[in-house]
Amino acid sequence: LRSTVYVRLLLASLFFTFTIVALNYQFMPILSGWGIAPSNAAWLASLIGLASIVGRLVTGYVIDHFRASYVGALVFLLPVIAVLLLLYGQGNALAPALVAIMLGLTLGAEVDVIVYLTTRFFGLRNFGALYGGLLAALSIGTATGPLAASMIFDGTGGYAPFFWLAIGL
Repeated sequence: LRSTVYVRLLLASLFFTFTIVALNYQFMPILSGWGIAPSNAAWLASLIGLASIVGRLVTGYVIDHFRASYVGALVFLLPVIAVLLLLYGQGNALAPALVAIMLGLTLGAEVDVIVYLTTRFFGLRNFGALYGGLLAALSIGTATGPLAASMIFDGTGGYAPFFWLAIGL
């Protein structure tokens, strides 16, 4: 529990879900702020779900063929690119779809990467307890991220401060 690898996995789980779930939850309001019609925003949001299925399937295959820590780094870097598009891509017709696909791919891959890395670094002997801690971190991030994004929007009138926080996390 005190190893740096476990602490890094714990923090990655927390920070990841804090940001990715908030971005997923706020995606339609963000697009509405861009002037995108609700029906188009809903269609774009559906890409998150479709891409998450692809992310789940592809991640398992890729982890079997490449070093999992590199796959994890790539998966956790996609939201940074997505947020940069949210910050600077308004007016670009492809940006919302690219953001949705990147968020979905990441959303589908995160648990796979975390479980794989946990078993590889620590084995199965204490997997239940270790994964329980990681799942708690995932749950805390899931619960607090959308709330934080909403509070930041309400306090500032925009999502940009949350986007910068998401990039940092």
